[in-house]
Amino acid sequence: MRWNELVKLALLGTDRSTLSPAMKVELEGYGIDTEKEITEVVLESAALYAPLQKAGFQPKQWEGEALNPSPEEELASCRIKSANHLGLILEGRYAGALTEFVERMADYNKCLPFELLPELLDKCVKDEELWHNLKPIIGNRGNWLIQLNPAWQKLAVTVSQEKWEIGTKEERIDILKALRRADPAKGLALLLSTWTEDGLAEKTAFLKCLSIELSDLDEVFLEECLDFPRKGIRVVAAELLSQLPNSQLQKRIFKYLETLVTVGKIDGIEKPVIILPTVKDKALLRDGINPKKKWKRGGETTGMLFQMMCIVPPNKWEKHLKKQPAEILYLFGNSEWALMLVEGVAVATALHESVDWMEAILRFWLANYTMHKWTQLDIKPILSKLPNEVFNEVLYEKLKAVKVLPDEHSPLIQLLQKENYVWDDRLTNLVMDQLKEWLGENVSYSWSGYQYRMLLKRAAYNVKPTMEKTLSHFWLSDSRGWAGWDKDVQQFLNILSFRKEMLLELEKEN
Repeated sequence: MRWNELVKLALLGTDRSTLSPAMKVELEGYGIDTEKEITEVVLESAALYAPLQKAGFQPKQWEGEALNPSPEEELASCRIKSANHLGLILEGRYAGALTEFVERMADYNKCLPFELLPELLDKCVKDEELWHNLKPIIGNRGNWLIQLNPAWQKLAVTVSQEKWEIGTKEERIDILKALRRADPAKGLALLLSTWTEDGLAEKTAFLKCLSIELSDLDEVFLEECLDFPRKGIRVVAAELLSQLPNSQLQKRIFKYLETLVTVGKIDGIEKPVIILPTVKDKALLRDGINPKKKWKRGGETTGMLFQMMCIVPPNKWEKHLKKQPAEILYLFGNSEWALMLVEGVAVATALHESVDWMEAILRFWLANYTMHKWTQLDIKPILSKLPNEVFNEVLYEKLKAVKVLPDEHSPLIQLLQKENYVWDDRLTNLVMDQLKEWLGENVSYSWSGYQYRMLLKRAAYNVKPTMEKTLSHFWLSDSRGWAGWDKDVQQFLNILSFRKEMLLELEKEN
């Protein structure tokens, strides 16, 4: 633009630069005498172009090949009101409702609003999970748009043998991931088609892709990889086999563990009897048990035992020790190796998604968290897999038992702030009753109850929207007495009302 040329000239100074011939011709066309003093010409030109700069400019005419129009949409479009709801979510006012909106759109097989597709596709480039949720509902327009922007093209991977053989490492990873999701057996066959020619870095990266839709079909190849000359391949193969239910690797590890972890009586009390593994055991090394990978404390053999505990499906302990999950946890907890044993079982429980064990570990942790050694127990992997109904049952039971809202630093308050759970009506009523009672006894004009405020913000997305009417009357009847909390309560109710309206509108479209 000419404006940029004028700015550059002013910054450099007229003694160092001057108007270009093309600029002079254009200015003379506007009636400016370019033969006058250069500083005067620059000032007149600036006065001319400044309003034009604000008003806009004529875009350049497209000289490339004309684009083919988007194919006709096959999915039904959502209504204008739903598009407005999505717009508010993307603006950030109700950002926590995005996943809920997308999932419900997919349930109803509706197409996302065309005008919001670019912003959503930008988000998908950085959020793989969001892309998998959005992919079925972007429609023909979305797929057409993806091909027009190089930044989006990685989202729509075209699988072919030719592209697999000549693509970059990153492109081939995308191809393999896409094929594993669509047809795991074909994905494995594609990986094997060039395995002998691929370099070590490519082999390692491609092998990790087998974690997608991992199945018994992959076991034979992964067992072969345990004997691969390079350690990196052996480690990845062992990690994948440890995730595969009933793999031969798991059976070998547990057979070894049966000799290391038994039960005996010490001073009349039943306790675990632990024998540490041998550092130089070649069978364990082959199965990925690494002596150099230590636990929080202890030496090489302690770290090896912990790694073995993390692999074995927890239900195998029930048969071996002839006890139920809760009994086994308390048995392990009564050992000098307590934290290591329980944490190992917790990791294995999350890995194999054993619901009974998840509930038992959560209850064990809540019952013992005040003891110093159990404050170090990490249950985050379990919480990411815990079924919603188990979460509601355990939290309701524990909150009802304490009768009043727990201390801000209580693990119950921390659990209620987790975002991947939907509170049932029973838990919702109990939490709100306890919070309202606490507010009634702790009127404050200051920023008090920080964790409770965070709890209320999380509740706005965890509570079922069908509770909106009940909770509106519940909160607003006395809200004036709760100085300093009006804004938090109103924000909670606004989000709940928005979600209710959003879901009702989507339901109308179905």
